Amino acid sequence: MELLTYFARSFLILFLFLVIYQLLLRNDAHFKAIRFFLLLGLVAALCLPLAEIKYTILVESMAKSELFQEVEIKESQPAVTAPAASDAFNWYATVLYFYLLVTAFFMLRIVLMLIKMFGLVHTSRKIDFKGAVVCVNPKVEMPFVFANWIFIKHERYLNTQHAEIINHERVHLYQQHWVDVLMSELFIVLQWFNPFAWYYARLIKQNLEFLADQGVLESGHKYEDYLQTIICETMGAEASVLANHFRFSQNKRRLKMMKNDKKSKWRLLKLLLVLPLIGGLLWAFSEPVYEYRSNTESISDTSVQDKKETFIVRGYVYSQIDTQMIQNANSGMWDENIVKSALPGTSIILKGKTIGTVADRDGQFELELTKDDIIVFSFVGFETMEIVPEEGKEISIVLKKSAYELDPSAYRVRYKNKVTPPPPPPVKNKKKMVTPPPPPPPTKDGKPVFYVVEEMPSYKGGMDGYFARLYTRIEQEKKAKKLSGTVKVQFTVSHKGGITQTKALERWDDKEAAIAVKIVSELKDWKPGVQRGKPVSTTLVVPVEFN
Repeated sequence: MELLTYFARSFLILFLFLVIYQLLLRNDAHFKAIRFFLLLGLVAALCLPLAEIKYTILVESMAKSELFQEVEIKESQPAVTAPAASDAFNWYATVLYFYLLVTAFFMLRIVLMLIKMFGLVHTSRKIDFKGAVVCVNPKVEMPFVFANWIFIKHERYLNTQHAEIINHERVHLYQQHWVDVLMSELFIVLQWFNPFAWYYARLIKQNLEFLADQGVLESGHKYEDYLQTIICETMGAEASVLANHFRFSQNKRRLKMMKNDKKSKWRLLKLLLVLPLIGGLLWAFSEPVYEYRSNTESISDTSVQDKKETFIVRGYVYSQIDTQMIQNANSGMWDENIVKSALPGTSIILKGKTIGTVADRDGQFELELTKDDIIVFSFVGFETMEIVPEEGKEISIVLKKSAYELDPSAYRVRYKNKVTPPPPPPVKNKKKMVTPPPPPPPTKDGKPVFYVVEEMPSYKGGMDGYFARLYTRIEQEKKAKKLSGTVKVQFTVSHKGGITQTKALERWDDKEAAIAVKIVSELKDWKPGVQRGKPVSTTLVVPVEFN
């Protein structure tokens, strides 16, 4: 998983927990339950982004139409770049190193504070007070708790006049509040750039003070006396962010929450909101695993692996984005550099069989096969590639973009040389729909059958409607101008629908080329091609026949 994806997910989780707390739990007195909720938020923000839950989607296949004939895509010549003396500046690596440097600084800060705390423990005079270890040290400005020790400056805090203070610290000690503080600080170390992390850590510490205040009042101390003690102890400095301080959160909110009696058990039901929240996040972070039915005409009678020795092949699938000519700074020679990126969703299947897999979001795949098997790599808008793998050798495949030429032969007789209103779009009649073929029999070894779906782009009015409009526009232009010949026009049906990058592939300087591009550009009501349920861009070529 990419680091940026992890942090984005973690940021979202922490934000949602903050929203629930602020809207529903902020004024509740169920401090123990809120403590659990806030800690759960930290754990969820750390762990849920790592969840790699997958679910299966079964999709029926669609046979490839003979209308689309694969041809080589027409692109411009490879770009020529300036001589490259060194690799391009890597911004991602720079940001990563900066993040690690600052994280190391914050981690060092925690380590130094721990050393300071253990130094105080070592130099303090220890007293056993009602089952608690109290460390007396003149360097302590104000009573606080760290780990299993209570730190005070003078023994006077152990007399009855300061009973509220020492009882406050004992609540911190017995309820192990140092765990919450340490977790929140370590979370800040990992996400120091996240403002929600700092605010969330403060909420955790604030709630611990509410718990300690509640424990003092429940032990029998009067609210007025305790309030007077708090007012008298308002000066001083905190010793460490890792400690639970009596003086933390000296504000009106702390005093208000001590008198809060909103402790109805029904109010605890609001905490159940965390269940659909976690379920929704897991669903959002999950990824589909598609199983598709291959076209029956392309599958041989062999639907399972022959009983031969098998081996595992691993590799990556990339798409070729561009090519560049880069001059080597040392030799002066010009080398062709292929610019590529991962091509997730590529269908990878054994030729003639229903066994296969799909490239993940990093383009990586793994497939079990025998020595004689041929692997077929297929993706809408890219050239299909077949290779014979070698055992023990990783495969790296780069698929080139391809174009599909529309064959108008089935529509030429009906629409050419005519101005014809386009036919109505095809209506799907459920009664006349062709029932999909039954799935192949289960494999003997129990392995799932791999299904492949690749749907080509389609015109919203149907292909009859497309060619009716195309030939009508050709006829209208011929009446206004004298036109002849045929111009092939290439265009891309984008993944959002519609068309882009329309251009003539021949006769660029002729008026026929300009008119052909104009006609094709007007017919833009296209639906994108689909690969594994996701829309993808596809390049098409259509002949505009003026003869």
